[in-house]
Amino acid sequence: MKHSSLVLLAAILLPTRMVSAESVAPLTWTPCGPVTASSNDVSSRTECARLRVPRDYAQPEAATLDLDVVRVVAASERGNRHDGVVLLEPDEFAEPAIVAVPAMASTWLDGDGYWREAARRLDLVGLAQRRMDDAGGRDCLSATSHLPRHDSLGTDGTLGNMTTAGNLALAIATACQNDTMHAHIGVGPRIEDMERLREALGQPAIHLIGIGRGGWVASRYAERYPRHVGRMLLDSSWDADGSVAEAMEARVEERGRTIRRAVAALIADPARYHGGDDVAAIHRRLGRLPPLAYATWTRHIVDADDLAAVLVLGTLSARHATMSTPVLRNALVSAERVVDIDVDVPIRRSAGWMLDRLDADRSGDPYGFGPRASNASPALTASVFATRCNDGSWGSDRSYWRTRTRDLRATWPSAVGNESFQGMVCSEWPTAFAPSSVPDLVGAPPFLMVHAEFDDEAPLRPAAMMLQGHANASMVVARNLRAHGVLARRDRACVSELAGRFLVDGTLPAAKLSNCRLPLQPTMP
Repeated sequence: MKHSSLVLLAAILLPTRMVSAESVAPLTWTPCGPVTASSNDVSSRTECARLRVPRDYAQPEAATLDLDVVRVVAASERGNRHDGVVLLEPDEFAEPAIVAVPAMASTWLDGDGYWREAARRLDLVGLAQRRMDDAGGRDCLSATSHLPRHDSLGTDGTLGNMTTAGNLALAIATACQNDTMHAHIGVGPRIEDMERLREALGQPAIHLIGIGRGGWVASRYAERYPRHVGRMLLDSSWDADGSVAEAMEARVEERGRTIRRAVAALIADPARYHGGDDVAAIHRRLGRLPPLAYATWTRHIVDADDLAAVLVLGTLSARHATMSTPVLRNALVSAERVVDIDVDVPIRRSAGWMLDRLDADRSGDPYGFGPRASNASPALTASVFATRCNDGSWGSDRSYWRTRTRDLRATWPSAVGNESFQGMVCSEWPTAFAPSSVPDLVGAPPFLMVHAEFDDEAPLRPAAMMLQGHANASMVVARNLRAHGVLARRDRACVSELAGRFLVDGTLPAAKLSNCRLPLQPTMP
């Protein structure tokens, strides 16, 4: 029986007030050893420490965890101006703090004037995430590796495939129940870990940079501890007003819109593509791709050339009865026309790139987390399952996710992969669900959101809805850019300048919504 949201909320909040009232020992900083950074200056300023936190904030006197902390000290001497600490709250499947923090600090040094000033004035800090136990390779996800695997839920909606997926989901949730960390990973304990870090740093308030899901978490920290937040900068953030399940489905919808645009562009240029005007026929051809090819290629379709390349490769794969990339490359070299498509240079280039992607990722994205998870360890993937399941309201009816998968396929043909498998796992997850609610940020300081116009991981549309829901929010959008993570991009000086200035001195753009266009290319004389 799952507890109600109110009972769980009380269980989370009451003990944490007691823990937060205790004094937290200052951190002991030591050299980190070899640090990978583009700047020797950054490497020399990088320090490491460990933060001790309760495993369960409801029972703070019981077991504890030691979380790694990484800091790149501000470049200025301590006697000069120092404006405190920026905590980097990362996205899912991000690099560990020992990699991510020095890398971002190096980006600051390589940036424009405001970012270099940020490097001079501000310490940049990262705090390790809680993790499921690796258990020497016997983690809970690896424990299910011998079980039958389902094909992509986006192409095979049969009862047999859905049953296989449901059985695997139940096995994963059951196996992870044996990991003592399964109930102690998610936004609730993360917020308290962040607060404990602030106290250990001796800072009255910390600045926050949240990326992707990290923005969703940072917003909830600002709700819980509004007086302890300085400046909050959300880069490519999930919609903080939405649920975890909505963030998952937003990726499907974004991919669906991208494929719709590609199909429309292909049909609109019959002289080149000869694709006809039957949209359903194009989607049927995509649906007939081998499962691994479908899972890999459909998520990389951006324009009509990509779509045409995938259709060509699908035909060649069927013709040669193989998914061997060397065979398909050889067939592509000699192909001048495949069924109804002229294989010109751009299409050939896109097809080669699609084959590269297939060589790079043979997993087929079985859990629906996308390309960033392709090289993740099983323990890390299990940890992401834990955060999503513990942070969302997923229901407890396995059949709901079967129906929801079919609904998504009908609405967004060729865009659905295995995303709904997460719902199947989380509906079986043993932990009581956390409440999904809109954060009350009225007491938080004004904050800035930056976003690319096209973001496959955290689409702009939900983030824009969040912008409108909070009077103290402002947003900068990088128009005509497809990217996830835009803070200090050199090709978008407008975004970089506005974000850097806000982080340095708190100056927000004049308008609630600012658009940064692609810089005009210089004309040749």
